[in-house]
Amino acid sequence: MKKVLILGAAGFLGHHLEHRMKAEGHYVVSVARKQPPYRKSVANEFNILDLTNVSDFHSHFFRHQFAECYQLAGEVGGLGFIGDRNNDAGILTNSLKINLHTLEAIARTGACKRIFFASSHCVYPDRFDVDPFAAERLTARHAGSPAEHAARFDGNTAFAKEKLYAEALYTAMAAAHGFEARIGRLGNTYGPYCTWDGPRAKSVAALCRKVAEAPYAGVIDVWGDGDQTRSFTYVDDAIEGMIRLMASDCSEPVNIAHGEPVSVTELVDTICSVAGKIVGVNYTDGPTGPRHRGSDNEFCKHVLGWEPAIGLRQGLELTYPWIKEQVLTQGGG
Repeated sequence: MKKVLILGAAGFLGHHLEHRMKAEGHYVVSVARKQPPYRKSVANEFNILDLTNVSDFHSHFFRHQFAECYQLAGEVGGLGFIGDRNNDAGILTNSLKINLHTLEAIARTGACKRIFFASSHCVYPDRFDVDPFAAERLTARHAGSPAEHAARFDGNTAFAKEKLYAEALYTAMAAAHGFEARIGRLGNTYGPYCTWDGPRAKSVAALCRKVAEAPYAGVIDVWGDGDQTRSFTYVDDAIEGMIRLMASDCSEPVNIAHGEPVSVTELVDTICSVAGKIVGVNYTDGPTGPRHRGSDNEFCKHVLGWEPAIGLRQGLELTYPWIKEQVLTQGGG
């Protein structure tokens, strides 16, 4: 049994990770700003704290010696949230405070041997004439400096810029203070117990909600023209990748995302098929992000001997019924 700290344990990934770690018999200390909204925590200790507050935050590192820490906390959400420039200041300042306080606490106490940082595919450039997932740009060794990365952003979000800066911060602090950092660049992750309503809902959850709410043969609004592509990763695969990366010797960023790109139109069609429902689509203006974003998993396979394998339909068959239940409970659909 090892002692594990999960920061952001009330969030989607943190909550799933907590249940996985407990099922494996580990002692889990969870920290979040609220209780998990959809399922009870199973942690040995669950602490409600403001992770931007230094005095609250440091106490855990003084009280425990952790084999691993998973830093999953931050200001996150779908394009309805991170694509809204009114949220940029909060995203940048709150996430930066959490990361700085985390690393300062580890440096001061020496209470953690290895830390995982949840980065994002958003760190890759958005230019349409550049393949953002070419293997030679998968790692810092091949990609050049963070400054060179940032120069290719072409208007990427504040969320992405904070993630890229944080990657450099974790790498530098680990080298300076003698602990190990693992960086996973996560793709668009979905599954039960996710945020399914409001601007923080990501695309899979938001579209599942719209289909569940729509009457049979009704019409739903979808941002963009439907041709945007993404890699959609089921949560169990994301958690497996995080755990495998933590157990590895790799200190370079690794993509943790399904390798098959799927268009938004294909996503809607698959959701409707799983739901057994026909709906029309009204493509409308709204934040869409980059035109194409997939995942080159060659480095992931090389380092971890594995890549995400749960296909979109299989994942939706586990996700859509849960979101439909939430919609019905709220009186919609």
